Amino acid sequence: MIVRVFDISDKVTVNDIDDSKKQNILKIFSELTKETHLITNCYLDTESTNHKSSPIYYFHTFSDKENFNYQKIADDLLKAECKSDGTRNSTIRQGLLFIKADQSMITIMKLENLEVIDKETYEIKSELGKEKDYFKVCRFEGNYDDIKIIDKNRTAAKYWYQTFLGLTRKRTSEDNTQDVIDLISNDELFVEEIVNKENYDEIRRFTEFYLFDNKKFDKSDLFNELNSSGLLELKKEDELFSDKSNKIDSDFDIYEKAINRKYQRKIQTSREITIETKNYLNSIRDNELIFNEKDKTIKIVIDEEYLESVKEKLENE
Repeated sequence: MIVRVFDISDKVTVNDIDDSKKQNILKIFSELTKETHLITNCYLDTESTNHKSSPIYYFHTFSDKENFNYQKIADDLLKAECKSDGTRNSTIRQGLLFIKADQSMITIMKLENLEVIDKETYEIKSELGKEKDYFKVCRFEGNYDDIKIIDKNRTAAKYWYQTFLGLTRKRTSEDNTQDVIDLISNDELFVEEIVNKENYDEIRRFTEFYLFDNKKFDKSDLFNELNSSGLLELKKEDELFSDKSNKIDSDFDIYEKAINRKYQRKIQTSREITIETKNYLNSIRDNELIFNEKDKTIKIVIDEEYLESVKEKLENE
């Protein structure tokens, strides 16, 4: 197994390692590549004009992996972390670049919080993986169409997989949003232990409102929100998310049209009147639509910005 380490700051520095350090680094790889629910699925588009500049491509096509120039990957990372004037992007943290490779696969990992390891021996000092935004991983096992990315840093989410590695997401925001909606509807987003909880209906409704109230869906963020709400008390994402949810990217932009398709409603109250709502759950939660079965009434609250228009239309009649 080939292992290389580089210090990435304002320049690239090669860090020499002995066998003891190598074994410690392999333990870091083992810990941080366990993730199954924090993965974004990507691919290398070999039809694109610049695909040959991807570290994945030039590593894969080089036959002698022992004598491959791994520093070129580090140099490309530093370039991706700098602005056009050559200075570092202040939103991207410095760190260590670890590379593990053999004849067919390569795992590239950047560790940005160096407090969790001994910087001399690379021995793990504290629990890895507790905070998800200090490391990035790319795992390539020989198939350009199946490349796994872990990157929880929202500030610069695209630079790791797109600018540095030259990859493209396999799944669209519509794909991901629709799958989340379907999994929620079928009670399959979460593991069976969660679905069987007495407060599952609250957990499910909380998750639906999370979809409505955010522009991005993020598995780690939803996990934290559910814990903070008091509905759950879990330690790791794999205690929450089901195996079927593995196909969903760890984070993505929410596709609002998919939500509207699922939650829009036409409610006929008589032969003359039909009420249409874009999202009936939102309307009920926000008290814009209030149903009283005893009085056989539905109260509709008019937003201030539409009041004059409604008044004009009804008065004119």
